[in-house]
Amino acid sequence: GDLKTLTKDVVAHDSPVVYMSALKSTPLLKFKNKAPVLAPEGLEHVRQLKGRIFPVIFIGDGRGGKSFLASCLVDAEDAFVSSDSAESVTEGIDAVALPLSSLQAGGEVEQDDHMLILDCEGGNNALAEINTLVNVFGLLLGCQVVFIANGMASEQALQTMSMSLAARSLVRLDESSKLPEQELFFVVNKNTLRYEGSALEKILDQKFDDPGRQELRDTVRECFPKRAFFTVPIMGMPNFNSSLQTLRAELLARRRPLSFAGVPVRGNHLAGLMELIVSEVQKSEAVSVPSINRYVIYEGFLQPLVKGLTEMGEAQIPELSDYDPELDRKSPVEALLKEFDEKCKFIGYETLKSEARSNLSSSLREMWHKVQAANIEFGNEIIGTSHETRDVVIQETKTVLGFLGLLKDVVVTQQLVREDARTILQRKHGGEPDCTPWQSLGTTVTRTKESAFDSLPKLPFLKASLQKSSPNWLRKNLGLVKADQQVRVCILKDAHFLWIDPEQMHPGGEVGGCLNFFYHKAKVVPHPSAETAFVIRPADKAGWRQTATFTGNASRDFIFDVKGSEYDRAKWMAAIEKHLQFAELASAQLGQQVEQQIKLRKPAVTELELEPDGSRPQMQSVEGYLA
Repeated sequence: GDLKTLTKDVVAHDSPVVYMSALKSTPLLKFKNKAPVLAPEGLEHVRQLKGRIFPVIFIGDGRGGKSFLASCLVDAEDAFVSSDSAESVTEGIDAVALPLSSLQAGGEVEQDDHMLILDCEGGNNALAEINTLVNVFGLLLGCQVVFIANGMASEQALQTMSMSLAARSLVRLDESSKLPEQELFFVVNKNTLRYEGSALEKILDQKFDDPGRQELRDTVRECFPKRAFFTVPIMGMPNFNSSLQTLRAELLARRRPLSFAGVPVRGNHLAGLMELIVSEVQKSEAVSVPSINRYVIYEGFLQPLVKGLTEMGEAQIPELSDYDPELDRKSPVEALLKEFDEKCKFIGYETLKSEARSNLSSSLREMWHKVQAANIEFGNEIIGTSHETRDVVIQETKTVLGFLGLLKDVVVTQQLVREDARTILQRKHGGEPDCTPWQSLGTTVTRTKESAFDSLPKLPFLKASLQKSSPNWLRKNLGLVKADQQVRVCILKDAHFLWIDPEQMHPGGEVGGCLNFFYHKAKVVPHPSAETAFVIRPADKAGWRQTATFTGNASRDFIFDVKGSEYDRAKWMAAIEKHLQFAELASAQLGQQVEQQIKLRKPAVTELELEPDGSRPQMQSVEGYLA
């Protein structure tokens, strides 16, 4: 479009960039007393660029029309100052930046994408000093290098280019660093000759014995793997406008954003990068590409990424007001580290990535550890206490029961026990409780190790006349209780159930039969058809283990009828059940000593009576008993 319309579009564009003057160049790099100085207005002009930056740098012959062609690129003839004076118009570098959308660039254009055109001073103007830093800028910052040859593609033009490329000697590389890939647009301006499109390649393919001329061509090939050749005739010639439009269209179509190791360079980073280049040249007259990579990749991309992920982690880490048992599942650390890896996987500089990742990991884990410490403190709060005691055996003594009963010869262990106590602390975090040290309560107690025998004096003692069914009668009458039952005196004592003919109830009498519950594992059940009868039968399917103390076989059931007795069936069954439980526990506690200490026999009648007052004597030591 015409200049007036284009200027209006640029000014009205909604980009946050504030242009110094609509399509008027801004000083960027100047020299005072031969020292490089970045112009504040130009630096700020660059710093304000928000999106991707597509830099095009114009270098070449002095007074060759660079500024004019650069103005044509932005379709504004006065964007860069130009004249027909023999003296240099451009000193250092002037710059213009404008939105790609205003250039009708075509292709993919993102919001805030900008074309940055850098117009550099001429390299062979005898009336101007050669400032090497200008060429360093071109080598490091220009994705598209437009070299302007004045009038013809001559050997002199190649030598002028070689002066620009000589600035490579000021750029220090290491094994992992390389200069940004650039594309060369070789333009013969004010052309009056006829050139083919392959003219540049033919010039570069020429072979010379002169090593200098041959090295010049090899250097151009090495620096610019991608090359294009254009001609622009003298203004006013028939194809002048079409040549300009062709050059402009190719530059826009083949544009590339400035990046280092795949990291796009934004305006604030590019301004800082320019400051870094000038500073390094001033200090050491050289520029370190690793330093540039660190600035662009680490400080320009990785550090902001680390900062953003750290802030994200800080927002995701919960604020605790109480213990959280699920806290470990809420850690964002690993997810954020994974996000870091994903967002910078395209960067090949592992050392820089590793440094940034380490810093991110340290920051995240430091924040997380503080939350964990707070959670531990909350979790250690005591929410309840309880107390428990234990018995500590101080002394053990073997003693004989010594009762006037069927178990009087049983030897048990008497223990002198001290009682200790401690406090159990229940904490919010759960798990195993904490306990205070055991402390003695200062009291002792004597107890029987075989604790079943402590209940022996409390076992019910029953003696009454019951009707017992004989084995022969049982076989004949199939378990029916009838009048021909035998009357027997039945005694329940010391885990024994005995029955005696009433005529044998005298000091020399004999016991008719006996069930010793230490040997005879039994169960007592109600008789199925007689309301006053109960049955004692083997607990094991195999039957009675011993049958020496009664008549009948191992599967015999013993039926007793309490009709006419002073104790009812329920009392008899409950009492027998207690004796069965006592025998089972006592057997387990005595272990293998059961059969040695408790013999299977029919006791004498005299052993079945209590002492006159119904009491049982105290236990005595084995030594006292034997004495």
